[in-house]
Amino acid sequence: MVREEVLQKIWEAQDESYALMSEYDSLPHHYGEDTLYQAEGDIVNLIAAHPGITVTDLGEILKRTVSACSQIVRKLRAKGLVEQTRNPENNRLYNLALTESGRKVYEARHAFNLECQAITFQLLEDFTEEELEAHLRVQQALNQAYQGDIRRSREAMKKEQR
Repeated sequence: MVREEVLQKIWEAQDESYALMSEYDSLPHHYGEDTLYQAEGDIVNLIAAHPGITVTDLGEILKRTVSACSQIVRKLRAKGLVEQTRNPENNRLYNLALTESGRKVYEARHAFNLECQAITFQLLEDFTEEELEAHLRVQQALNQAYQGDIRRSREAMKKEQR
């Protein structure tokens, strides 16, 4: 196969991967009695990893707006998974923590992710370490291309807003 054909197949495989990941992210996932979307689960993970984190911090880490993160936190609070307490040093900030139910969801989600990872790693058993390292280098180059696309799109948006 000529190089251009291989590159085209990589492009198509990336498109397929994106479609599959987007579909996965859009589906509700069940963790015991609780159902979460991927964005909610990501926030549960961050709160578990950083008890006391603020919505502003979540936005910075996830590269989302504070408003988007606040909406998700509101949903998680309504489900009884997250609690907010006023920051004693800054009355305008609220610190986030998981409730006992939130901790259980986090643990169930973590176990599920480990199971998914084990299945993926099993599917990759036939590849040599060298092949996997080559794929990693290719993926890192593709990620650089995506970062460039994002940067150029943001710059274009800024120009349009002027």
